[in-house]
Amino acid sequence: MAEVQELLKTALTHHQTGELDQAEEIYQGLLDNDPRQWEARYYLGTLQLQRGQLDRSVTSFLQVIQLNPDLPDVHNNLGVAYHATGKLEEAEQSFEQALRLNPHYERAFFNLGSLYESRGMLAEAMRCFRKSYEQSGSPETYEKLADVLKVSRRFSEAEVIYRELLQKSPGDFNLSMKLAYVLVLQRHYPEAVQLYEAMLDSHPGHYQILVSLSYVHECMGNIDAAIQTAEQSIEAAPEQPEGYNNLGNALRLALRLDEASTYFEKALARQADFPIAEFNLATTRMLQGDLQAGWQGYERRSDIDVASRMTYPGPAWQGEPLEGKTICLWCEQGFGDTLLFIRFASELKRRGAGRVLVLSQVELAGLLRSIEEIEVLVPGDPIVECDYQCSLMSVPRFLETSLETIPAEVPLFQPAEDRLAYWKEVLSQLEGKKVGLNWSGNLQFPRDQFRSVPLKSMLPLSDVAGVQLVSVQQVNGLDQLAALENDWNLWQPGSEYQAKTGDFGEAAALIGSLDLLITADTSYAHLAGGLGVPVWVLVSRLPEWRWLLERTDSPWYPTARLFRQTQLGDWDSVTQDVKAAMEQQFSSEAV
Repeated sequence: MAEVQELLKTALTHHQTGELDQAEEIYQGLLDNDPRQWEARYYLGTLQLQRGQLDRSVTSFLQVIQLNPDLPDVHNNLGVAYHATGKLEEAEQSFEQALRLNPHYERAFFNLGSLYESRGMLAEAMRCFRKSYEQSGSPETYEKLADVLKVSRRFSEAEVIYRELLQKSPGDFNLSMKLAYVLVLQRHYPEAVQLYEAMLDSHPGHYQILVSLSYVHECMGNIDAAIQTAEQSIEAAPEQPEGYNNLGNALRLALRLDEASTYFEKALARQADFPIAEFNLATTRMLQGDLQAGWQGYERRSDIDVASRMTYPGPAWQGEPLEGKTICLWCEQGFGDTLLFIRFASELKRRGAGRVLVLSQVELAGLLRSIEEIEVLVPGDPIVECDYQCSLMSVPRFLETSLETIPAEVPLFQPAEDRLAYWKEVLSQLEGKKVGLNWSGNLQFPRDQFRSVPLKSMLPLSDVAGVQLVSVQQVNGLDQLAALENDWNLWQPGSEYQAKTGDFGEAAALIGSLDLLITADTSYAHLAGGLGVPVWVLVSRLPEWRWLLERTDSPWYPTARLFRQTQLGDWDSVTQDVKAAMEQQFSSEAV
């Protein structure tokens, strides 16, 4: 027995110093002499795991468990081997058994957390990493926890951890980059810029820092700085694609669109499968009015935002004839996108489709059910057998839609008659023309700071004679009302409007009762346009592609009129243009 322990000690010394062949030879010799020597079998399995001999290590650990089933380390290492071979259920069972044998087994918690993370079970992963950190206090584990919090969009919690870790490891590059990233995701742009610039002091000309910094400058509307840092990133790494894409974005923000397209193409020349660059190139061409040149690249949106991907049972429709066929169109992206593209569902029916089903967001289903040509489903409804399925937003690609062939007849949908009558009666008690205001969109929308309009910028509109302003705002931006309630005459609907929770049916009925809606570029612009209500849309200097350039009208909505920024962030000048147009229109109507 003493000789066996001495041989094991020698083998472990070889093992720990990386002399694996010598260690394996001793382990194997011990097992040849006594196949039930579980220690040698366990260490051999660990060595096999180190060498990537996964199937052999699994066999070794299972043999050890047969001999001695109450060893937590064996179950933990078996779980690691199973995880590496892709046998995730077996790995989970092994880690859990290790924790049953030792409820304080820090490494088993860490490994189980990593397994849950790889399976996208983020809440479970966070629980395990917290348990592991409580046992070990390991910075590695704490960082892992922050990483999962970040992926779970719990950015402020991740930020706290990254800051704590940086206090213990000042200047750590990876931690600094992660902290800057979560600051950007929370739109704490000035602090992110300061952090990136501090990192450049110690890492001058670092490509990834420059790429990130140019992106933040672009988010802030700092056009010259965005261009400059993007150019520096290209100088630092001319074969990397991200710098060219960022420079394209910065040039597009400057409305130098042909140059922007050139740099998106350069990014794609360096990385052919680069979804964001292909999408950016497509939407730049669409912004310039060439829809047909952009539809294919527009398909890359689901590769950028994986959360928007979904399918419906049935073959993918790619433009095949639909006479007598059933097709299900599923909605993605935001509410405004659905309201804009819903016309194409009706168009397919007009072109001969037997049945057109639309799998809609729950919030829009009631309104869309007013469209006679389609049948509306919501998530959770029974699956309907279909000949084809397709994203609603992909239909115009297969119809080869151009500016000239957009189905633009309105109304596209109708509010409920009883609610429309109710709001008409309510508004009839107010004097003057009823002009609705909507100023804020979804605060999580990328670049929302460019499209939403501060309510105080609309204040001059209250000076137009013969007009009663009406708030149609729901959910977002309501906090701005309190600071201005004594400054102007903005009528606010009662609780039945459900402003705090949001209700598109009520919004459609109230907007349908107005003489005019003035709105930022939000879903309500599409709601009013689709209802056929006169709508004036306040458009950022760099608009969404659907509003095109320079035009004051829209090929999507015949009742829309566009008021455009001439300088990014300057809504006061736009408001003055709107005010002048209101005075002209309503004074002429009074004559």
